Amino acid sequence: MCLCHKCQSNNITLHSGLEEYTYKNAKHYIETEYSFCNTCNREFISKTQILENEKKIRDSKKQIDGLLSASEIKAIREKLHLSQTDAASIFGGGKNAFSKYERSEVTQSMAMDKLLRLTLKDRYIFRKLVDLSDIQHES
Repeated sequence: MCLCHKCQSNNITLHSGLEEYTYKNAKHYIETEYSFCNTCNREFISKTQILENEKKIRDSKKQIDGLLSASEIKAIREKLHLSQTDAASIFGGGKNAFSKYERSEVTQSMAMDKLLRLTLKDRYIFRKLVDLSDIQHES
């Protein structure tokens, strides 16, 4: 339950609205969420809302840049029958990379994006990457 930091009330309602941001010299809009205290009439954004709003901005930027979305990365990993840990061992990016990509906490590099796309198109490349990694996988 969210509390107002000003009056400590829990009489909070959630609201949403369009937020404008500039990226690559163009204005873009996303739906963001914020809170309103019905007791003291204060608008505020909770930490959870900030994190979710930031994810939405990252996802919007990925779309503008032509990168895979968080759900597309997860779908590729699952199609290859990989855990997040194994995917990180095969493709690189760090131990928790795929967890962060799939939660949209971090944007993958253009190189990682291309590698994931290429791997789906050519299983030979995937098998070679598995051979270079330290995991066992039936490919």
